[in-house]
Amino acid sequence: MIHKTLGYLYGLRRFGMKLGLEATQKVVEILGNPQKEFKSIHIAGTNGKSSTAVMIARVLQEAGYKVGLYTSPHLVKFNERIQVNGEKITDEELVQLTDLIKDKLADKVQPTFFEFTTALAFLHFVHKKVDIAVVEVGLGGRLDATNVLNPLVGVITNIGLEHEQHLGDTLEKIAKEKAEIIKQGSVIVTAEKEKNILDYFAKICKERDAELFVVQEKLPFKKVAENFDHQEFEVSGLVEGKFSLPLLGDHQLENACTAMLALHLLDKKGVSVPKEAIQKGLKGAKFSGRLEVVSKEPLIIVDGAHNAAGMMALCNYIKKLPKRKLLVLGISKDKNITEMMKLVVPLFEEVIVTQGNFKPTDTSVLATEGRKYIKIVHELPKIEDALLAAHESVEKDELLLVTGSIYMVGDALAALKKNI
Repeated sequence: MIHKTLGYLYGLRRFGMKLGLEATQKVVEILGNPQKEFKSIHIAGTNGKSSTAVMIARVLQEAGYKVGLYTSPHLVKFNERIQVNGEKITDEELVQLTDLIKDKLADKVQPTFFEFTTALAFLHFVHKKVDIAVVEVGLGGRLDATNVLNPLVGVITNIGLEHEQHLGDTLEKIAKEKAEIIKQGSVIVTAEKEKNILDYFAKICKERDAELFVVQEKLPFKKVAENFDHQEFEVSGLVEGKFSLPLLGDHQLENACTAMLALHLLDKKGVSVPKEAIQKGLKGAKFSGRLEVVSKEPLIIVDGAHNAAGMMALCNYIKKLPKRKLLVLGISKDKNITEMMKLVVPLFEEVIVTQGNFKPTDTSVLATEGRKYIKIVHELPKIEDALLAAHESVEKDELLLVTGSIYMVGDALAALKKNI
C-alpha cells in the first residue's frame, strides 16, 4: 500500500514547482487550518536549515515538549521528512493521511508535491498533538508552502546563491525572498554576516515591528576540542557555558549557536528551555549525511554539500585532513557545477564521478569539468559501482570523501552501511 501512496506523492512532481501561497492556503483551509493548532519555529536560509532544525527539535524534546519536525529532502526514506519526538511518520500513517487529504481536496484544488506533503506534515502534527513544530522552508520563503505559518520565532540561517532561476541571481534578491518569513511582531534570528544583508533584515524587521537577533553579536563562541566523534565549544553572551556536539565542522558550531539563540528567545513567547536541556539536546543531535564518519580505517566521510556554500564549508573542514586520496562526487543538474567542483576536486588525488537517483548531472559533464583540475577522473554512473571501486583503491590511512547531491549521498549511505 505504501508503494502506491509514494507513487501518488511523487507523481505530484509532474505539476512542477509552483511558487505561491494561493494553493497552499486553499489546501489548509479545506483541512481546517491545521497550522494554527500548534506553536512553531520557521527556518529559512541557504545552508544549515536542516541541521539547525534537528538541533532545535532535539533540545525541545529534552525540555519535555512533544515536538514535530518537518525537513526536506530525505536521505533514504520519505518518512524522514516528518517526525514527532524523533519518530518518523509510519507507512500506515502516511497512507491514511494521504487518502484523507485526497478525499477532502477532491477536485477543489491541485497541489504540487511540496504543497501536499507540507499539509500532510501539519495534519500529522495535529493528530499527534505536538506542543511545537520545527518547520524548514522548502525553497526561498515568500512563496514557499510553509509560509502559511505564524511562528513564535523565525530563523534565517544565512544567504547564498542557490535556485537563482526561482529566487533571483543576486544575494540581495535572494535575501528579499527569504526575509518574507518575517511576520508582524515576530522574533527573528540570523547567522548572516554580510552587512548589507543584515541592514536589509533590520529594515524589514523595523517595518514589521519585529526584533532581529544576530548570532555573532549575541552568542560569541570558540571551539575548544574536536575529534571524529564530536566537537566541544564555549559560548558567551545571552547563553554561557561549554557544549558538546556530535556534528562536525565549524559551520555546525554556527548552526548550534543559531539553534541556541532561537531556543533562548522562545522564553519571550512563553516556552521555557533550561540550559541543561540545551546541553543534553545538542550532545544528542545526530543528523545523517552531514560530515558523517562511516569508517575510520579507511577514513570515509559522507557529506551532502549540495551547493557552492555547502561545498565551501565542507572544504574548510577537509583541508585540515591528511592523505586526501579519493573523492566520489555526484551533483544535481540544477546546481552550480563549475563553482562546486573548482572548490573540492583539486583537494584530491583522484575522483570518481557518479549519479544520484534524482536530477543527476551526466557523468561525462562532471568528468570534463573535473579534468580541468586533476588528471585521474573515472566515470561510474552507478553509485554502488563507484563506492566499490573507491573502497578497493584507498589504504587504511587514507581519506575517501563522498559528497554532492543529497539524493546521491542517501544512496551512498544505504550502500556503505550495508557493506562496511
